[in-house]
Amino acid sequence: MTHSVHETTIPAEVRDFVAAVREHLADLDSEEQQELTAGLEADLADLVAEHGTGALGDPASYARELRSAAGHDPEMGRRAPRRSLRRAAMEAMDGMHDSWDRVLDSVPGDLRGFLTALGPAWWVVRAVTAWLVVQDIRGPYIVLGHEWLVVLAVFLVVSVQLGRRAWGIDRLLAASVLARLLLVALNVFAVTMVPGAADRLAWHVAEQRAYQFAETPTTGSGPGDRFPDITFRGRQVCELEVRDARDRVVDGAYLRDLDAQRRVPLSAQIC
Repeated sequence: MTHSVHETTIPAEVRDFVAAVREHLADLDSEEQQELTAGLEADLADLVAEHGTGALGDPASYARELRSAAGHDPEMGRRAPRRSLRRAAMEAMDGMHDSWDRVLDSVPGDLRGFLTALGPAWWVVRAVTAWLVVQDIRGPYIVLGHEWLVVLAVFLVVSVQLGRRAWGIDRLLAASVLARLLLVALNVFAVTMVPGAADRLAWHVAEQRAYQFAETPTTGSGPGDRFPDITFRGRQVCELEVRDARDRVVDGAYLRDLDAQRRVPLSAQIC
């Protein structure tokens, strides 16, 4: 067919009609779309010039005819909407959570309900574990001063509020992939740190009991008494020396505990 209408004179109605037809061909590849609609605007412009815009008809019906003539299904296949990376990650994490719930539900005895009831205990364990990890970073022994007790209280409040999804945390987790990943990483890290933290706490209790026993003389209260150990800032000291200003050992010198009015041994027998 010879096209008598130049491209620049194509009416807007024809352009809109062709655009609607192409929307019903969107599931086809771009080359085939181009092949089916090549010259369509010019042909329809001639048709409108002769019979008016009423001759255009329904773009969906026209697209079905084109599809059938090309050997395709008349109806456009439904395409799954494109998902963003964020949405895909959120759905993947939701799917894993649902799968984990199904595994727990398959175990007899309402295991999921039991673990849910233990949630508040885990919030406390998580806070104490984080506090002990910070203590370990600070130094080789646990400090129970007022400042560190305040830090522990802060950790407890944050951990409990995090578990309760308070402070808008529930909305943040529903909207942010990063927040979810950080929460998962925090819990995984806390789980891996629990054994070390428990061991550290057990050693602290054992050391404190040893220090209490060390305060009791083993042979009496005379000058030659020996105590089980000598400690300084929570660490065992095996030998003490008294030196003068020139860093020379002072013979015959000894230390005296002013509170208990007794000599302090210069060596520990248990070292």
